[in-house]
Amino acid sequence: MTQLYFAYGANLNVEEMSYRCPGAVPVHSFVLTGWQLLFSHVATIVPAYDGQGVPGAIWAITDTCEDSLDGFEGYPYLYTKKYLETTAGKLMFYVMHDVETGKPPSLSYLNTITRGYADWGLDQAYLDQAVEQCRNANLK
Repeated sequence: MTQLYFAYGANLNVEEMSYRCPGAVPVHSFVLTGWQLLFSHVATIVPAYDGQGVPGAIWAITDTCEDSLDGFEGYPYLYTKKYLETTAGKLMFYVMHDVETGKPPSLSYLNTITRGYADWGLDQAYLDQAVEQCRNANLK
């Protein structure tokens, strides 16, 4: 069975997804309205009530891909799955159970996401702003 998966972090990186989920098919970039990107060492998204949206990408994935992603995302312990009806269809995505703000990503992890933003033509400024907010929260 195929379903639509919304990626907003490391799984934006096309090269890495080709290893992790060879059966995944890139569909198109997408902004998930009503959510915002945060970092707790790794990326997660949380509901936003001010009209924000998270840029990302939609992949068509198989059950085998989903199993691989479950392992990569630490599901069900670190991340849980959400399902949401959107203008692009019903999307599945992962969100962290416990988010501790002010914990910036490692440089190598951030480089992986940055490459994914470039792969999909996403606005790098959004990612930079999320990282900067995380670093500022760490200073408080």
